[in-house]
Amino acid sequence: MSQLRKDPFGPTWVVFSTEIGLETSDFSSVSRNSDSSILAPGNEIFLNKEIFALRPNNSKINQPNWTIRVIENPDSLLETKELKIYKKQMFSYASNSGYQEIIIEHPNPKMALEDMPLEHLVEVLKVYRDRIEKLSKKPGIRHIQLTRNVGKEAGSRYDHPHAQVLAVGVRNRWLSEEMTAAKSHYEKYHSCLFCDVLETELLAKERVISSNEHFIALSPYAAKTPFETWILPKRHDSNFSSIKSTSLKALASLLKDIIRAINGSLNHPPYNLMLHTLPIKDENRYHWHIELLPRLTKKSGFDWSSGFYVNPMPPEDATKILKEALALQGVGL
Repeated sequence: MSQLRKDPFGPTWVVFSTEIGLETSDFSSVSRNSDSSILAPGNEIFLNKEIFALRPNNSKINQPNWTIRVIENPDSLLETKELKIYKKQMFSYASNSGYQEIIIEHPNPKMALEDMPLEHLVEVLKVYRDRIEKLSKKPGIRHIQLTRNVGKEAGSRYDHPHAQVLAVGVRNRWLSEEMTAAKSHYEKYHSCLFCDVLETELLAKERVISSNEHFIALSPYAAKTPFETWILPKRHDSNFSSIKSTSLKALASLLKDIIRAINGSLNHPPYNLMLHTLPIKDENRYHWHIELLPRLTKKSGFDWSSGFYVNPMPPEDATKILKEALALQGVGL
């Protein structure tokens, strides 16, 4: 039985159609078999635009012995110059201004995020936070994002564990839609849209996958893709760079649990992880969050022409499957 659901965080409608079904043949699995990687220690001479690294005090820049390394993206599409926007008749264009960085999360090319020691993943999250904060302070930055692409089907060029950071002077469509919805809700109810949705979800419990003292993982009501999962802070905060170090262990632990549950349920699918945050700290109507999107389906002509997303997996069913996978890991709600 099909059902249309409206996304509370934007103008999108999602068609849920269980009749379509989801077959394992619809997607592939991610394997980490290569011992070599251009991002691995020993190749610093080829990627020598090091921005930051965690390394012993006696270790020199662009040398091995690092545990986490940040470099300029060698395939950057942008240049670090002033953004200028031009208009010509009915059209607008701009200089290719912005910043693109790669955060190499571990020296070992085979080390998946969910397998990293908890203490190391906490350090990775600290680097996420610090790079976002530093880039947010660059003049003219209006959008900043962090993404992890795992598997070629998810757009990853490297098998090595890494994240990419982008900072630009123009707005992002998805965050703009979320901001518009959050602003409208705030003006009407004088409260945060995300916090109100979280309160509703915690009461209903049918889409809550797992939670701890500081964070909650859930299947969004109008999930655009099968097994789409959001991780949100329970405490209201618009900017990821404001996260306290004391909360990072809880975030790291929940993130590891959720990715393991997805891998266990779907045989290690390719996925995209996206951090939605604002580059400024004085906008109190937004609520930063992480979106995990397993790449299990492809958009058809119907999707493109209608503007709808078609999802064969209702979030309530996805929640049950992921909770069962967590139970097998010995993780409770």
